[in-house]
Amino acid sequence: MQQLTPNVYTETEIRGCDPSIVLTKEGAVFIDTAQWITNLEQMIAFAEEKVGCVKYLINTESHIDHIFGNHWLKKAGATIIGHEKILDSFFKIPPAFNMTTHDYNVDIIERQDPEALDRMPSEEEYIIATPDITFSDRLTLKLGDHTFDCFHKPGHSPEQVSVYVPEERTVFVGDNIFNDCQIWLHSADFDQLFESLDWLLTLDVDYIVPGHGPVKGKESVVENKQFLYDWLAAVADGINKGWSKEECVERINFADRCPVDIGQPECMEYIQTNNVRKCYDYLMNK
Repeated sequence: MQQLTPNVYTETEIRGCDPSIVLTKEGAVFIDTAQWITNLEQMIAFAEEKVGCVKYLINTESHIDHIFGNHWLKKAGATIIGHEKILDSFFKIPPAFNMTTHDYNVDIIERQDPEALDRMPSEEEYIIATPDITFSDRLTLKLGDHTFDCFHKPGHSPEQVSVYVPEERTVFVGDNIFNDCQIWLHSADFDQLFESLDWLLTLDVDYIVPGHGPVKGKESVVENKQFLYDWLAAVADGINKGWSKEECVERINFADRCPVDIGQPECMEYIQTNNVRKCYDYLMNK
């Protein structure tokens, strides 16, 4: 794990989201979970060794790479927090992948963490650990000397949450930010996303922990907005040329701009085609 501050750790070098830990005097708070069993177990053990227990897990969204480890965190004693809309799409795999959620998870472990496959629960044993606490607009959690301000900041997904920890000058934003890797737009609302990105610029922070990619500062907001503008501009140009949606899909591609996040190269075509379709539908409905 990368240590950002004396109390904040994040993991950016594994497949899936960037799971993070904040250590407090009264226990650890996890923000999202690793998608590897080995890393999950190591992170839980690390937190328990440092501060005795895991008190809370905050899910920034419902997508499987963020909630895969809810099973393990729940068994470790964590109270789970998420936005009330998280239940609308919790534990669901996009139909394009054509497999059950459990089969999808087993496939990931087989390819990315095979030595832990025997510790993957069966479908019957896998705890679908939904949040114990939900909120609508904002929830403030106090633990030890730390404040966890959870804000509903939709964009990448309707239930997106940003977790601001002022004492550590850090905000965890989930997939509203992708750094140095392809952006997934399959569930995005562009208007909300731009609004949430602008909100990030108002915070007094040194670190913006993204959903994917390395941790950066506020420059990541500008970089992400530019990538979004480039996607929209390319599709708008195609529309102005009279291209249909499927012609835009065939002709517009940003695969050469940056890689997919770690361990997901097979998703490049899915990202490109769905991003074009998402941009096309947004622009045609404006």
